[in-house]
Amino acid sequence: MRKVKFSLLTISVLLLVGTTPATADTITVVIENIERDQGKIMLQFLSGEAEFEGERDATGRFIVRAQTGAMRISTSNLPAGDYAIRVLHDVNDNDELDTNYIGLPTEPYAFSNNATGNFGPPNWDDVMFTLSGSVEQTLQLVH
Repeated sequence: MRKVKFSLLTISVLLLVGTTPATADTITVVIENIERDQGKIMLQFLSGEAEFEGERDATGRFIVRAQTGAMRISTSNLPAGDYAIRVLHDVNDNDELDTNYIGLPTEPYAFSNNATGNFGPPNWDDVMFTLSGSVEQTLQLVH
Protein backbone atom coordinates (compact mmCIF):
# COMPACT_ATOMS: atom_id res chain seq x y z
CA MET A 1 0.00 0.00 0.00
CA ARG A 2 1.38 3.41 -0.91
CA LYS A 3 1.81 6.07 1.76
CA VAL A 4 0.32 9.51 1.31
CA LYS A 5 2.90 12.19 2.04
CA PHE A 6 2.31 15.91 2.44
CA SER A 7 4.87 18.69 2.32
CA LEU A 8 5.49 20.94 5.34
CA LEU A 9 6.21 23.81 2.96
CA THR A 10 2.48 24.28 2.56
CA ILE A 11 1.57 24.97 6.19
CA SER A 12 -1.69 26.92 6.23
CA VAL A 13 -1.22 28.04 2.61
CA LEU A 14 -2.95 26.97 -0.58
CA LEU A 15 -0.44 26.42 -3.34
CA LEU A 16 -1.64 26.18 -6.91
CA VAL A 17 0.09 25.20 -10.10
CA GLY A 18 -0.58 27.65 -12.92
CA THR A 19 -2.32 30.98 -12.83
CA THR A 20 -5.41 32.30 -11.10
CA PRO A 21 -8.53 31.42 -13.09
CA ALA A 22 -10.63 34.12 -14.76
CA THR A 23 -13.89 32.84 -13.27
CA ALA A 24 -14.77 32.48 -9.60
CA ASP A 25 -15.59 28.80 -9.15
CA THR A 26 -15.77 28.15 -5.41
CA ILE A 27 -15.27 24.88 -3.56
CA THR A 28 -16.15 24.62 0.12
CA VAL A 29 -15.07 21.53 2.03
CA VAL A 30 -16.67 20.77 5.38
CA ILE A 31 -14.70 18.17 7.34
CA GLU A 32 -16.78 16.53 10.07
CA ASN A 33 -16.13 13.97 12.78
CA ILE A 34 -12.82 15.47 13.97
CA GLU A 35 -12.44 13.79 17.37
CA ARG A 36 -9.15 15.37 18.54
CA ASP A 37 -7.56 18.79 18.33
CA GLN A 38 -4.07 17.30 18.07
CA GLY A 39 -1.98 17.54 14.91
CA LYS A 40 -3.19 19.00 11.64
CA ILE A 41 -5.76 18.56 8.93
CA MET A 42 -4.15 18.08 5.52
CA LEU A 43 -6.39 18.55 2.49
CA GLN A 44 -5.44 18.03 -1.16
CA PHE A 45 -7.28 19.08 -4.32
CA LEU A 46 -6.42 16.60 -7.08
CA SER A 47 -7.20 17.52 -10.68
CA GLY A 48 -7.07 14.25 -12.53
CA GLU A 49 -6.42 10.59 -12.02
CA ALA A 50 -2.61 11.01 -12.28
CA GLU A 51 -2.64 13.34 -9.28
CA PHE A 52 -4.99 11.03 -7.40
CA GLU A 53 -2.65 8.09 -8.02
CA GLY A 54 0.36 10.11 -6.78
CA GLU A 55 2.03 10.37 -10.19
CA ARG A 56 1.96 14.19 -10.04
CA ASP A 57 1.80 16.77 -7.26
CA ALA A 58 -1.60 17.94 -6.06
CA THR A 59 -3.04 21.01 -7.76
CA GLY A 60 -3.80 22.62 -4.40
CA ARG A 61 -3.51 21.92 -0.71
CA PHE A 62 -4.32 23.29 2.70
CA ILE A 63 -2.69 22.39 5.99
CA VAL A 64 -4.38 23.75 9.12
CA ARG A 65 -4.31 22.98 12.85
CA ALA A 66 -6.97 20.43 13.79
CA GLN A 67 -10.01 21.49 15.81
CA THR A 68 -12.54 19.10 17.29
CA GLY A 69 -15.95 18.94 15.67
CA ALA A 70 -16.08 20.28 12.14
CA MET A 71 -13.90 22.55 10.02
CA ARG A 72 -14.78 24.51 6.89
CA ILE A 73 -12.24 25.32 4.15
CA SER A 74 -13.12 27.33 1.02
CA THR A 75 -11.21 28.52 -2.00
CA SER A 76 -12.04 30.18 -5.29
CA ASN A 77 -8.53 29.73 -6.71
CA LEU A 78 -9.19 26.54 -8.67
CA PRO A 79 -10.30 26.56 -12.30
CA ALA A 80 -13.48 24.71 -13.23
CA GLY A 81 -12.94 21.02 -13.97
CA ASP A 82 -12.91 17.53 -12.52
CA TYR A 83 -11.34 17.09 -9.07
CA ALA A 84 -11.00 14.75 -6.13
CA ILE A 85 -10.34 15.66 -2.50
CA ARG A 86 -8.15 13.71 -0.09
CA VAL A 87 -8.10 14.59 3.63
CA LEU A 88 -5.83 13.31 6.38
CA HIS A 89 -5.94 14.11 10.07
CA ASP A 90 -2.22 13.83 10.81
CA VAL A 91 -2.63 13.39 14.55
CA ASN A 92 1.08 12.89 15.29
CA ASP A 93 2.44 15.59 12.91
CA ASN A 94 4.70 13.25 10.91
CA ASP A 95 3.33 14.37 7.51
CA GLU A 96 2.07 10.97 6.38
CA LEU A 97 -0.85 8.62 6.77
CA ASP A 98 0.25 6.06 9.35
CA THR A 99 -0.81 2.46 8.80
CA ASN A 100 -0.74 -0.74 10.83
CA TYR A 101 1.25 -3.87 9.97
CA ILE A 102 -1.21 -4.94 7.27
CA GLY A 103 -1.46 -1.48 5.69
CA LEU A 104 -4.74 -0.24 7.14
CA PRO A 105 -4.80 3.46 8.13
CA THR A 106 -4.40 4.24 11.82
CA GLU A 107 -5.16 7.96 11.41
CA PRO A 108 -8.47 9.49 10.29
CA TYR A 109 -8.92 10.19 6.57
CA ALA A 110 -11.62 11.01 4.03
CA PHE A 111 -12.15 11.29 0.27
CA SER A 112 -14.54 13.41 -1.77
CA ASN A 113 -18.05 12.02 -2.12
CA ASN A 114 -17.27 10.15 1.14
CA ALA A 115 -15.99 7.36 -1.08
CA THR A 116 -14.36 4.34 0.51
CA GLY A 117 -12.28 1.61 -1.07
CA ASN A 118 -12.00 -2.13 -0.58
CA PHE A 119 -8.54 -3.03 0.75
CA GLY A 120 -7.11 0.29 -0.41
CA PRO A 121 -8.16 3.74 -1.49
CA PRO A 122 -11.28 4.25 -3.63
CA ASN A 123 -11.10 4.58 -7.41
CA TRP A 124 -10.94 7.89 -9.28
CA ASP A 125 -14.50 7.40 -10.57
CA ASP A 126 -15.77 7.16 -6.98
CA VAL A 127 -14.04 10.33 -5.71
CA MET A 128 -14.31 12.56 -8.81
CA PHE A 129 -16.67 15.54 -8.84
CA THR A 130 -17.00 18.51 -11.18
CA LEU A 131 -16.20 22.01 -9.95
CA SER A 132 -18.40 24.48 -11.78
CA GLY A 133 -19.81 27.50 -9.98
CA SER A 134 -20.18 26.91 -6.25
CA VAL A 135 -19.71 23.36 -4.95
CA GLU A 136 -19.73 22.04 -1.39
CA GLN A 137 -18.38 18.69 -0.24
CA THR A 138 -19.17 17.53 3.32
CA LEU A 139 -16.73 14.81 4.31
CA GLN A 140 -16.88 12.45 7.31
CA LEU A 141 -13.49 11.41 8.63
CA VAL A 142 -13.09 7.63 8.82
CA HIS A 143 -11.46 6.52 12.08
